[in-house]
Amino acid sequence: MEHLLTSFTTVAPLLLMMAVGLLLARTRLVPKDVFLIANRIVYYVGLPALIFRNLIRQDDASDADPAVILLVLGGILGMFVLSWLILPRIVKDPKRRGAITQAMLRSNDSIFTLTVAAAVLGEGNFGMTIFTAALSATLFNLLSILTLEINRGQKPRIGVFIKHVLLNPVILAVAFGHLFRWFGWTLPAVLQTPIDHFAAMVTPLGFLILGGILSWDSLRQNRKALLWIAVCKLLIVPLVMTGLALLLGFRNERLLTVLLIFAAPTAMASYPLAAAMESDAVLAGEAVALTTACSLPTVFLFLTIFGGLL
Repeated sequence: MEHLLTSFTTVAPLLLMMAVGLLLARTRLVPKDVFLIANRIVYYVGLPALIFRNLIRQDDASDADPAVILLVLGGILGMFVLSWLILPRIVKDPKRRGAITQAMLRSNDSIFTLTVAAAVLGEGNFGMTIFTAALSATLFNLLSILTLEINRGQKPRIGVFIKHVLLNPVILAVAFGHLFRWFGWTLPAVLQTPIDHFAAMVTPLGFLILGGILSWDSLRQNRKALLWIAVCKLLIVPLVMTGLALLLGFRNERLLTVLLIFAAPTAMASYPLAAAMESDAVLAGEAVALTTACSLPTVFLFLTIFGGLL
């Protein structure tokens, strides 16, 4: 029952926020263009503020666990490479293929993983998870940008890829966050306060937007792709990675970190990134919505199965 309540209290509010966005869009109280504009605000302001704030709130890097980091980063890289080898044989439309790849593999580390970790371990007791999630978020962003550029349907542009990496707001937030940690810098209150406010808007506004951009017609059209995305993202990938963690002897926070990073729903940032890089943004947004909704039973299942080891 405890694990059910943890899963429910994490996911249910997100679904309610999406429902409000859907209601605003269906009643046409808010035009769809407004949701698309607001999405850019979340991507370029809210998400970087959230990631930067999470990083600088950690005192030092003593929470880093090399074995956990190696497994997580190696697993992410390995899964992306496998997808690049396998998916071209199955999905012929390159833009659709790029959206599917990042939807299946990219996790919502910044919001979902850290929220559930806090609920399970308690505030201040999951420094390893925060540190590892910051690194995984960086690699997820790099590989997502590379994936979408490779699958543009045209010859990959190395210059454009480098530009997207260097100017990606999430990657910049991670870089500056680590700089502040390494040098022990602190922000004055006049800067910290607006960053905290911007970070706080990510969850409510982000999921409100997801509800606003949902289209039932495209959901039906994309049902097969969305089914495979959900099964892969919420069942196959976390089972494989958690199984490897168990074989390596991981327990407690080490096991929970691996489990939550890979069992989390598709990252909310995958939608604006797909839109910015001219991929199948509609499918990307629907994947975020569907995996978020379905993550309630799957995370509950994993917490129940592995609860005695956490």
